[in-house]
Amino acid sequence: MKRVHLGVLASSLLVGACGGGDGNAVLRVQDPVADSFPITSENGVAVARLSYEAALSSGGFAEIGGLPVGAAPDNGAALPYIAPTGEELMLNVISMIPFGPDEYPCFPDGAYYLSGDIADPFSTNPTPGDTYRIEYVNCNDGESLTNGVIDMTITDFSGDFALGTYSLAVNAVVTSLSIVTADDTFTGEGDTAITVDTIEAPFVSTIVSGTRMSQSSNAGSQTLENYGSTTTFDGNQVPAEFTMSAYGTLDSSDLPANVDYSTPMTFRGFVPAYPQEGELLAQGDNSTARLIVLDPEMVRVEIDDNGDGVVDYSEDMTWDAFLGTNGT
Repeated sequence: MKRVHLGVLASSLLVGACGGGDGNAVLRVQDPVADSFPITSENGVAVARLSYEAALSSGGFAEIGGLPVGAAPDNGAALPYIAPTGEELMLNVISMIPFGPDEYPCFPDGAYYLSGDIADPFSTNPTPGDTYRIEYVNCNDGESLTNGVIDMTITDFSGDFALGTYSLAVNAVVTSLSIVTADDTFTGEGDTAITVDTIEAPFVSTIVSGTRMSQSSNAGSQTLENYGSTTTFDGNQVPAEFTMSAYGTLDSSDLPANVDYSTPMTFRGFVPAYPQEGELLAQGDNSTARLIVLDPEMVRVEIDDNGDGVVDYSEDMTWDAFLGTNGT
């Protein structure tokens, strides 16, 4: 039996400092969604915060299926952070075409099953067209109970897996994934396309995009549509530098309707601090909320509540205060 790892170099950007995005990323500034709502001085800070967290969350989707690259807010709603801790999401490939489903026990109870169809079982590198499935059946790791399916298809590969320098592209579909813990129940479902480039490691870049990804927990739910995120982590520097750019449509249970978000200016900073520059624009019904990074300690939220391009309300606050904002 041979083991091929489809986990990639972990570049952990600390929560809140996180990044992703690269200054050359292609960004979309979307037309306001039809079923949106007016952004005002009363709800603008919350709109900006939730949009920023959505941008971070989409970058973290790179961790789906054992691709531990990127970062997401520690808010209990980020799908990539709810995978079972007792079993690695690594794909164990045996020399059969196709293979599986092969059972792997969870401890103390349950199991997950790996199956797939691969072109070359004797290669240490994946091949475009290879397919894999991870299915959790009452997988109990002592801290959580997991059920659901993750299907993955390799769409592109170059480099050398054994050396840890490669570019890997994967399409993933998450179906009815649920993780139950003592304190919460997480669910997730949707699609995402992931590209991870470690050719120049410890410089790592990830690109994530998809049509729809839904997540929920006891704290609420969010759905991202037509979303994308580009992130980088440069471990050649001390401290390491990170960047993030993103776009998408956010439907959150904490908001009355949808908003579109984009990053007119790439977020950039150094681990473990918050970003030191960057902007995020959230678009509502003929209104906007703009998050502007002033420095690693402070941010500004500007509200244009009538779409005339003039700032009608502005508030400066610390990053901690901004990310701790509740309600609308």
